[in-house]
Amino acid sequence: MSEKNVGKVFDKIFEDTPKNRIMVATFSSNIHRIQQVIDAAYANGRKVAIIGRSMVNAVKTASELDYLYVPPRTLIDINEAKNYQDNQLVIITTGSQGEPLSALARMAGGTHRQFSIGPNDFIIISATPIPGNEKMVTKVVNGLLKQGADVIYESMYDVHVSGHACQ
Repeated sequence: MSEKNVGKVFDKIFEDTPKNRIMVATFSSNIHRIQQVIDAAYANGRKVAIIGRSMVNAVKTASELDYLYVPPRTLIDINEAKNYQDNQLVIITTGSQGEPLSALARMAGGTHRQFSIGPNDFIIISATPIPGNEKMVTKVVNGLLKQGADVIYESMYDVHVSGHACQ
């Protein structure tokens, strides 16, 4: 499947989830995937906040190099997120592989200092677990579910394709 299909799925999910805070966990190196999340957020009138050191660095660098286009007044600092209602926000984060110190894993464990997970959160894990990471990813998903979040991932929706060319 083409990466473009993922963008269409994001658009549909964002349209169908008008009241929830949406979080998307993906690889910080997948700039096109990040662009698709930003595009869907913008099209649905949402602000975007970035969590995770590698994600922050990737977005900053890609924007500076014009590989990533962020419409004006779309990207907000993570500290500003508390000033917005859940339905006005999209969070792009690291942790799609269940890395123990990643932002998503800390949120799942209730130890993230800026965000806590709740029943109004809709979390998209836009990655397939790398072989060997399945247990860590499952632990993170279970932690998110225990806190009341809705979690979707690649086997449920087409929210991920290989990071490699499809042809």
